Amino acid sequence: MIATKIGKKSGVPDNYTRLGEYIAAAEEKGEKLHQFWIRNCDAGTNIEDLDLALLEIEAVRRQKPDIADKTYHLVVSFRPGDQDKLTKDDLMAIEAEYAKALGYSDHQRVVGTHINTDNFHMHIAFNKVHPETLKVVTPHRDFKILAKVSRKMEKKYGLAIDPGMTDGKERDPKKLSSAARNYEAHTWQESFQRHVLKHREELLEGLGKAKNWQEAHKVLAGYDISLKLRGNGMVLIGPDGQAMKASQLDRSCSKKKLEERFGVFEAQQTKPRSKGEYLTRTKRHYKPRPLVRHRNTPALWRRYLSTRKVIPRHHSLTARVFRNWKIFLLMEAYQDPLAMVLTIAHKKFLLTTLGTNVSNIESLNKYLSNQYPVDQFPVKTQGR
Repeated sequence: MIATKIGKKSGVPDNYTRLGEYIAAAEEKGEKLHQFWIRNCDAGTNIEDLDLALLEIEAVRRQKPDIADKTYHLVVSFRPGDQDKLTKDDLMAIEAEYAKALGYSDHQRVVGTHINTDNFHMHIAFNKVHPETLKVVTPHRDFKILAKVSRKMEKKYGLAIDPGMTDGKERDPKKLSSAARNYEAHTWQESFQRHVLKHREELLEGLGKAKNWQEAHKVLAGYDISLKLRGNGMVLIGPDGQAMKASQLDRSCSKKKLEERFGVFEAQQTKPRSKGEYLTRTKRHYKPRPLVRHRNTPALWRRYLSTRKVIPRHHSLTARVFRNWKIFLLMEAYQDPLAMVLTIAHKKFLLTTLGTNVSNIESLNKYLSNQYPVDQFPVKTQGR
């Protein structure tokens, strides 16, 4: 079984009544209503109670006029043969498990199972507005919740197993993109993406609590991150212009997912709200820094930064050399043992973590390996 959230389309009004009537009518060609029930409505639980139940649900939803998306539409698709294994009580129990996991146990909902020639499936239309507290519930990272419940229900009822995207081989959320790996291989400096992923859990926690675009911008700005539209998606941008797809932070941060939560994208407010009061303060700055840290790295880094200041920004070979930490170290390695050690350490780090071939001048590498074994010098790498 596969559980899929059907997101609200941008620019299309949220019409719960229309969705409820669609579930009850099974309007698609070849479809037929199989089972139907209503939860948490005083109007009743059966299809003959639908009209009153929809009025009741709409009355609750009208209490939150400022919320554009108040419906969570879930479709659970079953494999051929699963229908014969499930009674109505079983189907209602499965629906209740999804509701509990998503935080909708006490929420109003209309549920119907549809039959067509090759696909038995269940529609669940949750009212995201709690009927008593009026709190609007939007599950965070729900794709994992849905996959977990699906695997549990398959096992419990002996259904065909349908591995979801969270099962088996899943993308490593902390794996750098090729662009970030190339940046680090060519500069030996921490990329913006590494900075973002280093604070991934904090960012996701903050974004999970955000209620609108400006609150989301505020969370990101605290880590020197800007969120902007690019092409058909969204990107996170650092102060030096490096960028990464927002979805590389987490699937829940894609343009589609964020607009489902907050509506059409709104740019960050850059003007102060009032005199002397700005939108946010940066608590985790992104600054280019060496990938590998040694106890004497700061002295070399300061020398490198001071050299950059006095070299004019033009396209000469000298300017390019001294505006790149990697090349600066290679040049310094001929006369400074510490630079030699850091050169070996950076190469070892990149080969270990990125699988990147960063071989340089062969004679220099051979000389460094023979004269300055890296094991003699304790080196600390970023994030280790």
